[in-house]
Amino acid sequence: MEKYLNTAIQAVEEAALICQKVQQKLVTEDTLIKKDRSPVTIADLASQAVICKTLRQAFPAMPIIAEEDARSLRQPENKHVLDKIAEMLPGMDQEEILASIDAGNGQQAQAFWTLDPIDGTKGFLRGDQYAVALALIKDGQPVLGVLGCPNLAPQGGGQAGLVFYTSGQGASYKAIGGQQAVPVSASENDGTGALRFLESVESGHANHGLQGSISAPFGANARVVRYDSQVKYAVLARGEADVYLRLPNPKSPDYREKIWDHAAGVAIIRAAGGRVSDMFGKELDFTLGKKLLNNRGVVVSNGRVHERIISLIKENA
Repeated sequence: MEKYLNTAIQAVEEAALICQKVQQKLVTEDTLIKKDRSPVTIADLASQAVICKTLRQAFPAMPIIAEEDARSLRQPENKHVLDKIAEMLPGMDQEEILASIDAGNGQQAQAFWTLDPIDGTKGFLRGDQYAVALALIKDGQPVLGVLGCPNLAPQGGGQAGLVFYTSGQGASYKAIGGQQAVPVSASENDGTGALRFLESVESGHANHGLQGSISAPFGANARVVRYDSQVKYAVLARGEADVYLRLPNPKSPDYREKIWDHAAGVAIIRAAGGRVSDMFGKELDFTLGKKLLNNRGVVVSNGRVHERIISLIKENA
């Protein structure tokens, strides 16, 4: 497992550095006003190209299921985007970039990688939190997870840019490109103190009304903090929050979560002593392709308050 973990960390760190470069160079203050998504597109696809190339070189027979593909990049009108990606990846020619991106079109197997090259695109465009998320799924469960968090600072402050990781034997983080590992563990809050809830920044991603009903019984002891992306998993894994609710928006009752939006975080939370289930307490099922078809919503906790949160959901849903 050590070779898998070292390769995954190397790939995510390289992609995170590229994303930082794109964000600093191409994202401007008027990007959101103009609704210009080209910077995140460049970072997204460059990240996937780098990670898939590294994984294919080390483990050529193992499938990769990733969020993106290169279909649009092959269109003549998008040549300028491909050119920009190539500028960010001087060690790869354009055909290699396209082939590496499309290496993420794999099919599920007994063991496979799943990748979200940038999770939290709006956070990326705002200059806020986003994550590069890579997981190894074996026999239907995430057994290894790496989360690159380029804009997350260490506990106590310091230079932003961290990578969280696990291969099942505890969870840790370190600086991107650094060596010193900092072990993390979920909080020991049993709900008698202030309970810290994490939610998505984007209201379209969740049912904030139901989530408010869940936190209401805790009264003044409830605290709600919103982060973009799987950075929420990292924050909870190092004990800075207690509950993360991702409850489906009633406007999209048939929506099911994508595996790459959770797999890396799930592996890390479990290794940190926390717990993850769907909104009814069922274990997440990663055996049905690109979506968690057997599950509705996702509830992540430090483990100690999980059953109470599930009970409150069942009462209010």
